[in-house]
Amino acid sequence: MFERYKEETRRAIFFSIWEARQASSAYIEPEHLLLSLTHEAGCKANQLFALAAHTDDFRNQLGLPLRAEQTPKSRDLPLSNSGKRVLAYTAEEAERLSSMPIGTEHLLLGLLREKKSAVAAALADAGVDLHSARNRIREDLGVPSVEQEPEPDTEAGSRKSLRPFAAFFLLVIVLSLIYVIVRLVHF
Repeated sequence: MFERYKEETRRAIFFSIWEARQASSAYIEPEHLLLSLTHEAGCKANQLFALAAHTDDFRNQLGLPLRAEQTPKSRDLPLSNSGKRVLAYTAEEAERLSSMPIGTEHLLLGLLREKKSAVAAALADAGVDLHSARNRIREDLGVPSVEQEPEPDTEAGSRKSLRPFAAFFLLVIVLSLIYVIVRLVHF
């Protein structure tokens, strides 16, 4: 599952498991994924957005105080549904930026896209929003910034909603052509 992930991203996911255990959570939530990005100062997301400087603010805002070290549990924790969506968004963002390996910067973008979590608000309070983060990452990659871009969710959703209409329209055109051809042949 994590073949495309860079080593730093794999470590971030490992740290998210640790964060979830510290919070006595049964699942890995987006909040744990965000806090995992603050563990290594050298990861790309931290280099670009200085997330480690906001660790305490994130913990307080998300209601995840650091607890004393607990004994490690042997079982792995599953991702919550929102955690799964974050990882799906992460892969989409990497593809959108034409990045083959998935880095922590893509994980950050995935976190910003998750609407059913308080993580995007916490990042906004730290001065990080989806549009500016994408442009900052593009700048780092040497790709030109984009002033305005459609959200992948709305873009795909609008195309899907037009498909039945387009199919019906095409059917009407084909039937009209068949009718005209039949009339020409019989006369």
